[in-house]
Amino acid sequence: MDLTGKLFGSKAQETAQTATDADQTSAQNAAQMPQQDKAGSTVINVYHLIVLDESGSMQCVTHQTITGCNETIQSIRAMQKANQDTQRHFVSIYLFDSQHSRYIIQNKNIDEVREITPKDYCPNACTPLFDALGSTLTDMQRLMNQDNTLGYVTIITDGYENASREYTLNGVRILINALKEKNVIFSFIGANIDAEEYAKSLNIDNVMQFIQDEEGMKQMWAKERRGKMRSMARMSFDSAFDDSFKLKSFACESNSDYYKDDVDESRIADERITELKENEVLVFGSNARGIHNAGAAAVALAQFGAKMGQAEGLQGQSYAIPVNGVSKQELKDAVQRFCTFAAEHPELTFLITTAGCETVGWTAYDVAPMFQQATPLKNVKFPRAFCDFLFFN
Repeated sequence: MDLTGKLFGSKAQETAQTATDADQTSAQNAAQMPQQDKAGSTVINVYHLIVLDESGSMQCVTHQTITGCNETIQSIRAMQKANQDTQRHFVSIYLFDSQHSRYIIQNKNIDEVREITPKDYCPNACTPLFDALGSTLTDMQRLMNQDNTLGYVTIITDGYENASREYTLNGVRILINALKEKNVIFSFIGANIDAEEYAKSLNIDNVMQFIQDEEGMKQMWAKERRGKMRSMARMSFDSAFDDSFKLKSFACESNSDYYKDDVDESRIADERITELKENEVLVFGSNARGIHNAGAAAVALAQFGAKMGQAEGLQGQSYAIPVNGVSKQELKDAVQRFCTFAAEHPELTFLITTAGCETVGWTAYDVAPMFQQATPLKNVKFPRAFCDFLFFN
């Protein structure tokens, strides 16, 4: 089709003026007004939109596509659970081909979102990418016409546009530019095309090329989840995001560094630490009573000078952070004290363990962002599980 023709066709204009279906309307009505938590902080509404190619050429990776999509749903559910007082997450998944493009999930609260099945995803026909983007981004514009909102749009395709009738490249690009101004973060993922050039034509800077086979799909979905979860963890860490200017700045930065996940291996601590150099310190999770009888705490007690009954601070060649028997805020405060201590002692190298998170119910998503302020410190090394949720400059 002529990419320099009309920006929008008649059907697109009609779509922009027509009310969406009852499911979307009820979700929008529930989410439209900014909410406040019990402490008076503003709750941010986060809208996740996945625009997913369902054309015939995707048939060879049907299973991997369904699995990856469901794992992304699970990760968003984890984000909601970790930030239930400050964030509300909504999900839309739009499948497109030239015969039956449609939402299979539209603006559902993540708590109500089901996982998709082979009955939902049946690759067929051609690739009306521009129509899919034009339609869904027009819908998203309505959602973003409110304060304290953030959007994530992930576009996944294995081929070039070849079947759109209503929207042009230029029209879609205008929509993308407008939504970027409304705190929407875009990522483009492509196979069998020059993904970087195609994303550039859409004015999208976050881009990933993937190989269309089983392993390539696994890697693609994993990297997409890491980008999203790292971005959300970064936002969760900064309580000042109820400031609209900072929220906009965050979205602007995330529109260029979403897939930045190159971590210097020298910043990663070994998973099992059984010996230390003279200047190294094992950072482990303790409980509020300082009873060091399991996991890394037991190792610290037996080998590295930890003291029974001391719940926090430097002890020989170990440093305790209380993770059991404390609130999330108390844990965050303890991590803050550790970061200050590490900054004051550049002569020491601190090797952080996962701090006993799993045994007491914390996830890496809960704890890792608390260590963000330690990332500039070259004398601090992190467990690999934390690096998915940290930004290294």
